[in-house]
Amino acid sequence: MTQRIVSLGFLAAAVVVLAQAFAIPRGDGYQAVGPRAFPLLVGCGLAVVAVIGVVQAFSGGTEAAEEIHWPSVGMLVAALAGYALLLVPAGYWQATTVFFAVVARVLGSRRPVRDVLVGLVLALATYFLFDRLLGITLPPGLIRLAI
Repeated sequence: MTQRIVSLGFLAAAVVVLAQAFAIPRGDGYQAVGPRAFPLLVGCGLAVVAVIGVVQAFSGGTEAAEEIHWPSVGMLVAALAGYALLLVPAGYWQATTVFFAVVARVLGSRRPVRDVLVGLVLALATYFLFDRLLGITLPPGLIRLAI
């Protein structure tokens, strides 16, 4: 029953994301990638995953239902809320690095140095992709990158 509710919730979220993405103005004609490209990509990905979940939930495709570990869910929500609060004052790549390491820990990782390094590499890669290559300004935070 829980899987049905969650999968329908994700499907509803996908509809909202796609509706909001289509509400974004197209932008100027000289842009190769407009402002709604990434929200549409995320919405489509969410919709695909949600539809797969709905089909599995209502067809009995899952053999054993797993219990939800609510303390982990609560810690992940708290980590996401902390990330949202720290994103602007701390900066994108700093907050993202910490967020990745915290989420990895909540999900069972016991290698904090590796988690921080992987989080740092992923955060810097996405920072350079969006901020430097696509020109989408991300919060620089406390430590500005010289590159």
